[in-house]
Amino acid sequence: MKKILIELAVLIGIGGLLWAAITIFVRLPERPVVVSVETEKEIGENYLDMILAMNDFRKIKDPYIDSVLAYTAERLRDSNEDARFSYNITLVDNGMVNAFALPGGFIVVTTGLLNFCETPEEFKGVISHEIGHIEHRHVISRLIKDFGLDLLTSNDPFVTGEIAKTVLSTGYNRRQEDEADQFAGELMIKNHMEPRVLAQLFRRLQEEKGEMPEEFEFISSHPNLDSRIRQILAIQIPPGFEPTESWIDWETFRKYANLHIEP
Repeated sequence: MKKILIELAVLIGIGGLLWAAITIFVRLPERPVVVSVETEKEIGENYLDMILAMNDFRKIKDPYIDSVLAYTAERLRDSNEDARFSYNITLVDNGMVNAFALPGGFIVVTTGLLNFCETPEEFKGVISHEIGHIEHRHVISRLIKDFGLDLLTSNDPFVTGEIAKTVLSTGYNRRQEDEADQFAGELMIKNHMEPRVLAQLFRRLQEEKGEMPEEFEFISSHPNLDSRIRQILAIQIPPGFEPTESWIDWETFRKYANLHIEP
């Protein structure tokens, strides 16, 4: 009996060591994603419709704006060989400096962010960051963790509306933001964009938020900016890398967008 107990203790000890090794060296997801890509797209579309129905998020409808955003989404997707989603970028008339991702490839950006960005690379960098959240499935995982799949897929407009408000106000944890930043940097390099402009954008947000804190919703959901700026600046640029001219005419794009901003 004593021998059996000793052997059992040894097995338990080995099992504990193996589990410790797994937790140290293998990054397990905080919450397993339990929906298909198709279901996630349906969920995202439902919540996009709900958000666009809110008074503070009026979609800007303009053929030129739509064509630029569609081309940007297609260009970024085509350069990501592991993409699981098609991206849909919507510009809304809202003064907050903000952008957020929804499940299934949907991204909403505000005119406040558009006008805060000084270059098209900054704007596309933010979109690339949101794509990182989508492709890592941070959004759907967070929503399932917070609400459960039954509530998330509910057709009850009251439930959908309340969850939509939560989507707008809830941020990500540090690991998720780091993953999205790294993803954005790699995607920007693939598209011959200077990835370190994101650090430039974050620094400017950090410096100016004290003057107009109510307008900087984006910064409240992206904490630890100092460490994230360092991480972005440390992104390895390939030898011989040369940024190319942007496919967005920034002055014209912003001009068309601002024509549709309500006073």
